[in-house]
Amino acid sequence: MTEEIKSQPTAGEQAGPVPSSPQGHTGSARYGAERNDTEPTVAWAALLELLESKKIPSLDAVQMLALLHHLFKAGDRPLRFQVAEVVYRYNHDHPNAQALFLACIVPTAAKAARRKAEKLFVHPSDWQVELMYDGAVTAAFEIFQLNPCLSNIPNAFRRYVLRGLSRGMLRNYFRREENPAMRPAGHVETIRTRKRLLPSMMERDIIARDLLKQVTNYPNLRPQVRATLQCIAALGPDFALKEHAYSASGDPDKWKRERDRRPILNPEAIAKAMGIPKADVHRYLREARGILRQAFNPDGRLFQIH
Repeated sequence: MTEEIKSQPTAGEQAGPVPSSPQGHTGSARYGAERNDTEPTVAWAALLELLESKKIPSLDAVQMLALLHHLFKAGDRPLRFQVAEVVYRYNHDHPNAQALFLACIVPTAAKAARRKAEKLFVHPSDWQVELMYDGAVTAAFEIFQLNPCLSNIPNAFRRYVLRGLSRGMLRNYFRREENPAMRPAGHVETIRTRKRLLPSMMERDIIARDLLKQVTNYPNLRPQVRATLQCIAALGPDFALKEHAYSASGDPDKWKRERDRRPILNPEAIAKAMGIPKADVHRYLREARGILRQAFNPDGRLFQIH
């Protein structure tokens, strides 16, 4: 006990020199270096060599795993984009190129999916966030595998990646799946019939109409919000919805990427019918979405079909 007390520096003594972290460390990287001295040193040496020579260094399996873990867990966003761009532009055919690219991009995809879900839905469900995250990760694979030539504009790689992730998460959420797993058959008699009867379409229509009536006349909504919902119901799907969510102009039939999407509300048509600004329509819909979700769909299973 006495030796332990003597070994501690007193108030008049200076503590021993603190080992300095490698130059350029961020807070997260410095924290990782404090936890493990060997792994961050190897990872930083490999990162410096990669960024200086524009070439993936020769590492064994353990060192490459340490580098991937460091990029995925402790790397900051600018460093990840620098490494991903070097891998994408100059080392695309390397055996570890895709693993390095995904270790840099997937953390950004996870944060972007959560941010996009919270922007589109006031209180997004886990299912909505998971759909957008799955679409972003799928888009990251597609970005690396397609490997188109980038332009010479500033931050071309960063713009290309972020745009691809955004389109991927939205495409995955708004994809329509009315007819999944359909297969053609040469003879109808060979097709096995269902043993369990499907729900009646007439019954579904009656339930949908009754639910629409309850939603548009929900008493806990403000009069302006209730009037907006009633206007949407009066316009009907032909005028209140738009099938191509992201084609601002032009012929919709020429937008191949925008086909087979789930239709969404058209705020411009609703605002024109009500004679109010489009911003007010967005505000009323955002307010109604949170209230109606708590009232009619708190567990997120209202529209599930078993």
